[in-house]
Amino acid sequence: MTEGTHTKVPALDFATFLRKFEQRAKGVVWLLGAGASRASGIKTAGDMIWDFKSRLYRSAKRVPLSAISDLGDAATRRKLQDYFDQEGSFPAAGSEEEYSHYFEATYPEAQDRRTYIDELMTGARPSYGHLVLAHLMKRDLCRMVWTTNFDRVLEDAVAQVFDTNSAMVVGDLGEPSKIKTAVTQNRWPVCGKLHGDFHSEALKNTSAELARQDQEMRQLLLDSLRTNGLAVAGYSGRDQSVLSVLDDAINNGAGFPNGLFWFVRQQDSIFDGVTNLIERARSLGVDANLVRAESFDELCSDVIRYLPATEDVAVSLGEASKVGPRKIDISNRNPSKPFLRTNAIPIIEFPRTCRLVDCEIGGAKEIQELLSEKESNLVASRVKKGVLVFGDDGEVKRVFAERSIREFDTLGILDDRVAFESGERSLLRQALFLALSSYSGLELQQRGPRNYFRADRGSFTFDSRELESATGRLSGKVSNTDVPWKEACGLRLDFRLGRLWLLLNPYVVTDLPEDATQEDVAAVKEFVRERRVKRYNQQSNRILDAWVKVLFGNSKDIVELRVEGGAGIGARFEVLPITGFSGLSQ
Repeated sequence: MTEGTHTKVPALDFATFLRKFEQRAKGVVWLLGAGASRASGIKTAGDMIWDFKSRLYRSAKRVPLSAISDLGDAATRRKLQDYFDQEGSFPAAGSEEEYSHYFEATYPEAQDRRTYIDELMTGARPSYGHLVLAHLMKRDLCRMVWTTNFDRVLEDAVAQVFDTNSAMVVGDLGEPSKIKTAVTQNRWPVCGKLHGDFHSEALKNTSAELARQDQEMRQLLLDSLRTNGLAVAGYSGRDQSVLSVLDDAINNGAGFPNGLFWFVRQQDSIFDGVTNLIERARSLGVDANLVRAESFDELCSDVIRYLPATEDVAVSLGEASKVGPRKIDISNRNPSKPFLRTNAIPIIEFPRTCRLVDCEIGGAKEIQELLSEKESNLVASRVKKGVLVFGDDGEVKRVFAERSIREFDTLGILDDRVAFESGERSLLRQALFLALSSYSGLELQQRGPRNYFRADRGSFTFDSRELESATGRLSGKVSNTDVPWKEACGLRLDFRLGRLWLLLNPYVVTDLPEDATQEDVAAVKEFVRERRVKRYNQQSNRILDAWVKVLFGNSKDIVELRVEGGAGIGARFEVLPITGFSGLSQ
C-alpha cells in the first residue's frame, strides 16, 4: 500500500470534474465501496479487519473482550499486530489480502460470515449521498450503480425517492441475469451487487470466493465499463477480483469513454493497484483521474447543487441542514474574500450504539446520584425507554442491581436524536467531555449546566506555554481583592450542518465567595470585563489556537477520544482539531 500517495498520480481539480460530469452524467456509472455507507453507521473494511484480529487473538488467548476493548488505541493495535506477525501465516499489515484472509480465518463457515454481515447491517439508514444518487436516477442522470457492499441503503433511498420498491432493478450473484435483461431492455436504473446482498445466500467475501466470482457478473461489469465512464466513491480497491475487471476495461484505451474518476479523501492511503490502474489508463489515453472529496455525502452535495437539473432537489432535501461543511482555501484572503473563523471543531465520527437498561429509576438527576453513591465511572443518561450507558456490563449490573433490571439491550444512536437536546445527546456530551479530559490531562469542571476546563485543575498533557503567552498570565488575583481568577475554556456540544461540533469558548473564571462584599463583586466584574474586552481579533485568535493545542496537541490529524467499555459498550469519537471557517469566495 502506498502512503500519502497523491503524488504518483496528480489529482483532478474538483471544479473541473463537475463541468465534465455535467456533460457526461448519463454515460457515467458509479461504483460504491464501504466508505459510501460509513455515514449510514456501517463499519468500513478497515474497522472490520481490526475486529477480526481482536476476535482471533482473544479466542486464541482465552481472554475476555475487556482485555482488548479499545481497538483504536495505538498500543492495542501494536499488541495485536505483533501477535499475528509472530504467527507468520497472516498477511502483512496494510496488505490488500488482510480483509479476506482475516475474515475467513475468523469465520471459516459461510453461514457464520453471513450472520456477522447481517448483524453489521442492522439499523443502517440511507445517508444524504444515497438520497442524492436516487434523485439523480429519477432524473435519468445516473443509470447504473455497482457496489461491493452488502447493505441495502441505496435500495431504501431509491424506494423513498421513487415511492415504490420496484423502481430499480437489483441483481446480485444469485441473479446476474436480471441485470443483463434490464440493460438489454434499457430498463433503468440498475444496481449490481458484486459481492452479494446480505439477504442473499450467495454472499462472497473471502479470497477463495472472490476468485470464483460469477463470470457472468464480471462480464456485465466489464461491458458497462467499456461503454461508459466510471465514478468510484468510498472504495479502497483492495479487492483484486474487481480491480482486474477495471484493468481489463481499459481495453487498450478504448474503455471508459466518459472517463474514470476515483474519489479519495485527503487522509486516505491508496493501494498500489489503484495508482497503477490510473497510470496505465492515462498512458493509453483514457481520461483517468484521482479526485479529492472529503466524503461521499459531500461529493454528492456538490454534484446536486451544481447540476441545473437538480437545483430544486438540493432545496427539497433541506441541504442547508444536512450537508456537512466543506474545506475552503483561506490562503488568499483579501477584502473581497472575507472569512470568519468559528470556535467549532468538527466531530468526524461519534458512537452509534450504547447500552439500554430498562429498570426502576427516576430521571437524569437520580441516575447521577446513584452513580456517585456507587462510586461508578459509568457514563449514563435517561430516555423514555430506559437508561443509556457507556461502560462495562458487569459494572452496569452492579450499579443498577437494586433497581429491578427488566431488560438489558442496545440502542442505536441516530442523527435525528442528537439534532436536539435529547438523552442521546446528553450521553454523547458527557462521554466526549470526559474523554477529552483524559486526553488533555485537565479536570472537567461543572458549574450548573456549564462544562469547562480551567488552567489550574489537572496536569497539562500538552505544552501550555503558548496559552500563557497568548493570555499574558493563566491565573492571579483580582486587584485589591483576595479573589483568585483563572483562564478557562467552556465546552459545548452542538449539531449543525448534519454533524456534531465541539464548541470552545475561552474566558475567565473567578472564585468569588458567596459572602463577598459588594466592593469585591464590583471589582471582579470590572476585572473580567476589562480582560475580555481588550481581546481583539488577533489576540482572540491566538488564544483559541492555544486552547486547541492544549487540548489536542500540535497534530492536525484526526484525534481519537475514548471512554472504555470493558466487556460492554464504550464510546469512540474521531475529532479533527481544526476549527471551522465561514466565508464567501468570488
